[in-house]
Order: sequence, then C-alpha cells, then structure tokens
Amino acid sequence: MINYINSRTNQKVVHASRLKDKKYIKEYKEFLIEGVKSLELAIKSGLVKEVFTLKELKLPYNIPQYLVTPEIIEKISINQNPEGVVTVCQLIPEKKPEKFNKVVYLDDISDPGNMGTLIRTALAFNYDAVILSDKCVSIYNPKVVAASKGAIFSIPILTGFLKDFKKDHKVIASTLSDKTIPLEKCKKIESFILVLGNEAHGISQEVIKLSDIFVKIPIDNIDSLNVAVAGGVLMYYFK
Repeated sequence: MINYINSRTNQKVVHASRLKDKKYIKEYKEFLIEGVKSLELAIKSGLVKEVFTLKELKLPYNIPQYLVTPEIIEKISINQNPEGVVTVCQLIPEKKPEKFNKVVYLDDISDPGNMGTLIRTALAFNYDAVILSDKCVSIYNPKVVAASKGAIFSIPILTGFLKDFKKDHKVIASTLSDKTIPLEKCKKIESFILVLGNEAHGISQEVIKLSDIFVKIPIDNIDSLNVAVAGGVLMYYFK
C-alpha cells in the first residue's frame, strides 16, 4: 500500500517525529527504527505499523508505505546522515523463553550506545536472552535502537531482578574481587548468566552477592575496557 506525503506538517509526519521523545513512546506504545536491515527484522516480528521512505520498497501489501521528501526524513530521523527509511513499530512484547542456557544480564547499563551494542553482540553469539535490570536505559531509546541494528527484534529481552532468573544457572560476574580469576582460567559452563555492570560504578553489591564466579579480562597499558568491548570478549569466550 503506497501513499505520498510532501508536507512536513502532515499529521503522520508530526506523529512519527514525536516518537523521538520517550514520553510519546510510552504514550503511543510505538517507537522508531531506521534503515532497511532493521526493517527486515521488524517485519519478521510482525510489529511494523508504517514505513516512511525515499524510494519504493518491496514490502508486504498490508504495511502502509509512504514515499516522502528528504526534508521529511530529516525531520523524523535521529541520524545526522539518514539512510532514507524510517519505520514506526509497535512496542516489543516481552516473551520469556521456556528454557535458556546462556543469558546476558545487564546491571544498570546507562549508555544507549553500549546497550544497543551489547544486545546486538548477544544475538551474534547465539545467547538465549538478554535480561535488563530496572535501572537500565530503555531499549526504545533511539540510540539503543540504532546501535542494536535490529537485534532487539530477534532476541528475547526481559526486565527483572537477577534473583528471579538464577535458578539452575551459575552467575558469572565481570568484576574485581578477592575471588576474581583470569578469563582463560575459567572453565566453560553449560548453563550460566553473564553479568555486565554499569559503566561508572560496575556491578551492584546486590548482584555481586548472587554471583558464583568472578572473572577479569587480562589487559595491558590501560586500567579498563569499555563495557561493550568487554562484553564482546566475554560473550565470545563463553558462547
């Protein structure tokens, strides 16, 4: 279904531009994604409501497609150099897997770029789910959505307390303590939850008390790694 919009003040354009604000994301239960790759994953999830594009796309007939001007894409995009495809999606329903063996738990991650990258990495390394603490940045933050490259549609993302998911899983925490061991000395485990902590404060004391294994990545010449980089190393090692 193809339509044409030429005005930046069109009601649908104004509505889409509002979805860059978390207040309206919550109110309308919709959010924006950008790019063709993210759109493809969103279509598979069945959550696409409408698409704004500069060029006609091959989409299922039931998805409204609006051919718009570059000025309209600029208004509704969050990127400085928009790809030219912006999609309005319904919020993703939370679905807990019946069973999972390897999970990433993000403990108060605050940077949206890190959050999106970690979710994308978890999908790339075939993790079963990502669990977010209640103080994590929202997955609908536009920068999280952009950094995830559509991964938010393809891996279960849950929110909750670590204690509610710990059953039958070893908890591996990336932190320094008297019990911390170098990563290469840690045996591979079949069922585990890998914890990554806040960029500034690390893993919370509540989560540390629930942890079974403490690991560190041996590094030289600098005292720490960005959490998204560290998360990538750890997820690859334990995958």
